Amino acid sequence: MNFTELEKYLNVIGDAYGIKAFDVAVRKNHKEVFRKKYGFSDYAQTKPVSENDMQWVYSMTKVITCTSAMRLVERGLLNLDAPVSDYLPEYANLKVKKDGKIVPAENKMLIRHLFAMRSGMNYDLASPSLKKARENKNATTRELVRAMANEPLEFEPGTSYQYSLSHDVLAAVIEVISGMTFFEYLKKELFIPLGMNNTVFSPTEEQFKKASAQYLYDPYRFKCLPTESGCAYRLSDNYESGGAGLFTTNDDYMKVIDALANYGVAENGYQVLKPETIDLMRENQQTPAELPYMKPGYTYAYGVRVMQNKVLGESLSPVGEFGWDGAACSYCLADTENNLAVVFTTNILGFGKCYSEIHPHIRNLVYLGLEEE
Repeated sequence: MNFTELEKYLNVIGDAYGIKAFDVAVRKNHKEVFRKKYGFSDYAQTKPVSENDMQWVYSMTKVITCTSAMRLVERGLLNLDAPVSDYLPEYANLKVKKDGKIVPAENKMLIRHLFAMRSGMNYDLASPSLKKARENKNATTRELVRAMANEPLEFEPGTSYQYSLSHDVLAAVIEVISGMTFFEYLKKELFIPLGMNNTVFSPTEEQFKKASAQYLYDPYRFKCLPTESGCAYRLSDNYESGGAGLFTTNDDYMKVIDALANYGVAENGYQVLKPETIDLMRENQQTPAELPYMKPGYTYAYGVRVMQNKVLGESLSPVGEFGWDGAACSYCLADTENNLAVVFTTNILGFGKCYSEIHPHIRNLVYLGLEEE
């Protein structure tokens, strides 16, 4: 292995894109084979990036949520073909937008629709129902997800793909089945067994002190500007967003991705998922007409993008490589063929080129490094 080209690329993206800080970790067979920390984690540029830095990983939360939900599928406690209303009764009589009207939905929303973003929901955090429910600053996950059911769907469940609050609803389903808050369930099933001591929904004052500075990309000036916006997906003080709510470190997050890359077995031997469950998690759930919604070469499965066409994706990663990314440009990759895991954490909102240029380059240069002597 020789990651010289990856190192060269990472050495220039700071200046080229105005990125202030990032951390890239690569693991193969549970062993860290490459690590690059760049820049400073504070606005004053006085604190070098370290493994102790914490950040909102936004939608990379979804991988952990779906992994934890698949553990219930393995045990027969969660049925992919069951109506969501079996667990959340308020989802029994849904409405849908159709021909300019709002009418009763004909299809039932199924659990598999939540995993695969085929529920018909949207990502409107300012909907009338949520706005009213959020007046209660202490509203729970279950209460806010109940409010989401009052909003009309964009299409009949199961008939199309749309990125949405589906995984937030899945978190509420997990609460009902487990009898715990979502965070309590994650601690029991993943965080404590994997030693993820720095992964939370509600950071303590001490953890906030470790927060990496967050930026907003200005496309007109081609630079990253400081922003104190925090995490928009903390809908209340008690809300635990299955779609975008986790605050964590690169090292902590890597423990889940590393386990997935090794067919479900963590470095300490803990079985996160069975191999057959990971294969299920990677099964394509999109029609050919829906593929343009994804990055080139990828399809969407049960909460993860999956490499399907290497030529279209201009990818050096194999078919079956999977993962996701987050609103502040963090990125993860798991590859069971090579037992390879990659976690890239940074903190830049509104930076489209990170997804279209930086992530694919990091991916390909990691694989190039594996081939080099």
